[in-house]
Amino acid sequence: MRRSWCFVRDDGRTKKSATARPRAVWSAAVWIVALEAIAIGAPAASETSSTVAANEPTTICASHILVRFWGSRGATIVRTSDTALGIARQALAKALAPGADFEAVGREFEKAFPDVTFEHLDPFGRGKMEKNFEDVVFALKPGQVADFITTTPYGFHIIRRNPTIRCREILIAYSGASRATVARTRDEARRLAESLREEAIKPGTDFAALARRSSDAPDRTRGGDVGVFDKGMMVGPFEKVAFALKVGDISPVVESRFGFHIIQRIE
Repeated sequence: MRRSWCFVRDDGRTKKSATARPRAVWSAAVWIVALEAIAIGAPAASETSSTVAANEPTTICASHILVRFWGSRGATIVRTSDTALGIARQALAKALAPGADFEAVGREFEKAFPDVTFEHLDPFGRGKMEKNFEDVVFALKPGQVADFITTTPYGFHIIRRNPTIRCREILIAYSGASRATVARTRDEARRLAESLREEAIKPGTDFAALARRSSDAPDRTRGGDVGVFDKGMMVGPFEKVAFALKVGDISPVVESRFGFHIIQRIE
């Protein structure tokens, strides 16, 4: 999963827009964006920042629907900001409807209109995105869609903060599993995984230490910590079991194309 092309990269440099715009057109677009940000009720960065809780997460996940207009970065068609704002308002109304599937709404508008994009973003922390976009996401609750349109130099955004969890894993691979470099058979791997699971659930067992010692996954150096993730980011069997766990729970042995997993939810 790629990070959105339209936000700040990890090294702090921004990608260039696809086509250079005349200075006059760009200046006009900047004023339009600034005025419409006020008109549609997007919160000022300082207002949003003042509401950030001291215990806010360091890493967060989000999805967004982006509607571009001529003069916004990355725009490829001539669309006025008024037209773009109208499309964004339609998308927002659908996204806020009871029972709405945010991704389905995003895909619908992406298919219906050129220069409209739905994107499920990789996990990110403070300082990685446009500040106005970032402040909105961090102010939302998990699963919440912002009930206003957020404006950045890239266009109009409808934003959802995605629910996330964090887990540790122990992976026992076998010959023939995806990315496996071990020689053990599938039956041997299953027996080893079951044995390690019995050890993991014993009172006082340090799951992280067990992962460092026994896991075949690259994350073993971090005690099996796979980090923060939301739905759609992990292989299906792993994700299904992980999201069903409560914090502190240890899963039964789960098989995926990578081998056998033992999962501990830590957040």
